[in-house]
Amino acid sequence: MDTALSPPVGQLLGGRYHVDSRIARGGMATVYLGTDTRLDRVIALKIAHPELSDDAEFVRRFIGEARSAARLSSPNVVAIFDQGSDKRLHYIAMEYVPGRTLRQLLNERGRLSASEALDIMAGVLTGLAAAHDAGFAHRDVKPENVLLTTSSGTVKVADFGLARSVAGGVQTRGGMVIGTAAYLAPEQVAGGTSDARTDVYAAGIMLFELLTGFQPHAGESPLAVAYKHVDEVVPPPSTVLPGLSGAVDALVAMATSRDPDLRPANAGQFLRAIQEVRDAQTPGTAPYQAPAGYDPAPFDRAAEPHPSLPLHSASRGSGGSGPLWAPAPDSASHPYQLTGPGSGSGPH
Repeated sequence: MDTALSPPVGQLLGGRYHVDSRIARGGMATVYLGTDTRLDRVIALKIAHPELSDDAEFVRRFIGEARSAARLSSPNVVAIFDQGSDKRLHYIAMEYVPGRTLRQLLNERGRLSASEALDIMAGVLTGLAAAHDAGFAHRDVKPENVLLTTSSGTVKVADFGLARSVAGGVQTRGGMVIGTAAYLAPEQVAGGTSDARTDVYAAGIMLFELLTGFQPHAGESPLAVAYKHVDEVVPPPSTVLPGLSGAVDALVAMATSRDPDLRPANAGQFLRAIQEVRDAQTPGTAPYQAPAGYDPAPFDRAAEPHPSLPLHSASRGSGGSGPLWAPAPDSASHPYQLTGPGSGSGPH
């Protein structure tokens, strides 16, 4: 039997990594519990399916995942230790995170409270911000790629298999858009382009899902779902959960604008917006006040092709209310900037 094609449990990869047991299987790779025999520590081993070893493009992306994630140093990103090949087995040695995925939590709970959802999203965005600061986008942000540790509940972003430089162009393979349909940004569907703002869009979709328990767009096929991101507006989560803070509606709206120029420019900007809302909702602070003229419904107005909402907080500075996000007339490409004390004069 060709050991490269047999289950690798019990094998020693690269003369160093012992494969102990299987944790989970995905479409292109399987994750195993392993042991680094040189350092005597428990690790996770992501091993590409051996039948894909002859696909040069897949192998390139698989190795690129390790190189991309290895550049990051963040408590909210799964650490990469090593990458290698053993015969036809391509593997990544990485941090073992005992716990569960965010998808598993959603399956168990249905939906989360607003405070829980914002706390988790803050962790996700901290991890994504590290990637954006390093110059690349994740491109496959979804609950399956978010891990929650058992001991502390720390949020960790995983699976940078589709990561690409934010200066990169089209993200296709064989003429097909790469990514998960439920979280694809409109520009990914329409033009195949991606940058940090596509991650922000996916994070906005994920926030909607954490709050409501379901994704905003449904269809008979992944392609139908993908094009709904192009043709339809993401509704405010308060249409499902009456009484939800208008500030949370505004977070979802700004992140999921169909015009990427109207979104926060990167995860760090979206993180600051979420932190503003979290701070405003803590005990002892003034309640959120929706901006004058804010109309949460309907959100399928044909005359509003790229809707976005200003986000206000009633507890800013010395008591005055002002916009958290406002148009930045000096920035044509990223027209939102943080306002208020200490925000600086340009986008952050």
